Amino acid sequence: MDRAPSGGSGGSATTGGGGSGGTARDAAQSSLADADTPPATDGGTGRTWQQIQSDFIDWRFGMFLHFGILTYTGSWAKPGLDITQFNPTTLNCNQWADAAVSAKMTFGVLTTRHHDGFALWPSKASTFNVGNIPWRAGKGDVVQEYVTAFRAKGLKPGLYYSIWDSTQNNGTGVPLSATQMQYIKTQLTELLSNYGEIPFLVLDGWAWKMGHRNAPFAEIHDLIKSLQPDILITDHDGIQGPWDADLVMYEEPKGVFSPTGNTIAAGQDNKINGTGGNDWFWAPGIGGLMTASAIVDGHLKKLEASYTNFILNCPPNRDGLLDDTIVAILGQVGSSWTPNASRAPLPAQVPLNEHPYLPAGATATSGTASNAIDGVNDVGVNTVWTSSTSFPQSLTLDLGLVKPDVGYFGYLPGYAGNGPTTNGSITSYKILASSDNSAYTVATSGTWPGDGKYKGVLFGPVAARYVRLEADAVNGSGGAQATEVVVGGRR
Repeated sequence: MDRAPSGGSGGSATTGGGGSGGTARDAAQSSLADADTPPATDGGTGRTWQQIQSDFIDWRFGMFLHFGILTYTGSWAKPGLDITQFNPTTLNCNQWADAAVSAKMTFGVLTTRHHDGFALWPSKASTFNVGNIPWRAGKGDVVQEYVTAFRAKGLKPGLYYSIWDSTQNNGTGVPLSATQMQYIKTQLTELLSNYGEIPFLVLDGWAWKMGHRNAPFAEIHDLIKSLQPDILITDHDGIQGPWDADLVMYEEPKGVFSPTGNTIAAGQDNKINGTGGNDWFWAPGIGGLMTASAIVDGHLKKLEASYTNFILNCPPNRDGLLDDTIVAILGQVGSSWTPNASRAPLPAQVPLNEHPYLPAGATATSGTASNAIDGVNDVGVNTVWTSSTSFPQSLTLDLGLVKPDVGYFGYLPGYAGNGPTTNGSITSYKILASSDNSAYTVATSGTWPGDGKYKGVLFGPVAARYVRLEADAVNGSGGAQATEVVVGGRR
């Protein structure tokens, strides 16, 4: 079942991520009543996505834990590393959890598998994991020890997983084979079936490496949600809106910072060390550590005002422990910072694409239609559909066959440089649907602010194979622009 939309009423809802009037929870509950839609019955808690996102941004502060074979050997994304070197003889996830608690952190994110493909749990997908090395005679499971330790301290255990696996060589720029997809799905199923409730999943090596078409987003998304209905998914994609995600993720080392006044539920990650390390992992000579003031005044206080959780990477060393210097800084943070309990509730959020469909193709009245469905995005790297300057212009998606329940359309305006641009943002639109690409009916229409923010529209549902976005007016004097458009079911 769809969770209630977070804005609008009646037959459709649309928002660009802002909102006002009442609390976010009230808005979500009001929409639930208007739509006469019951809470989720898919095994989740029945909370709306607005409620889940609101709960997330109240976590405020978390610990990123990059730990793996790169802690011991190799370089970023190098395939086929000697995994027998992984040997944390005094691994103590309780120490990690204690340090997190001392800093007033509320959650963690562990790199279960980075781009090199080495898995920190005994996966059945292959032998490239902790179950096939001398450490603990192949009986070790870092993921299990982590989730157990963090839960015991009242911390929420989030996970990180890289879709790109250089050892499996699945990032070659072509669609993944059925075998490669099954490898990913086997591992995600293990992670989300064997370790209890996982509230937060950070995906990586996806939009920026292979795109959401070569590794089909809908297929992976639906698997994840079937296993953990309430989980929040994000991807390191450089997008400042919930395109193919439940949250925004800002990667500070790439030169982006959650903007002042942001109202979209988000996370921002950065490394505690300014020098040394092996990429995000520990290495001898790690240094340039953030001061407690830099963490509190330069990040926590700024980010919580912008509804953005700060996720600070604190890499364990080769013993499986956090360095004493890092532990000391975290203690200082906890002594000098308290979350702002008077922060206003999260404003109403844009509706999410809960049941995404992968288009078989796209056409347009002008411009390169495929740019709007390639699913390839990163900070400073985007392909954008740009139409000619006479209106109306349209972009039509072919879903491959008739879907019985089409009821969501997502529009991501043009991106330039490190973020969105308002130029070419569609301000007046129609969404039309057809079963035969001949007779089209208007499913919904309206106006959007030309602010460059992601837009989500709920309608119907209707049976359709073809879904068309018609741009009747845009912001600025150029053509209509779209970095991505997506379609989904409404059930």
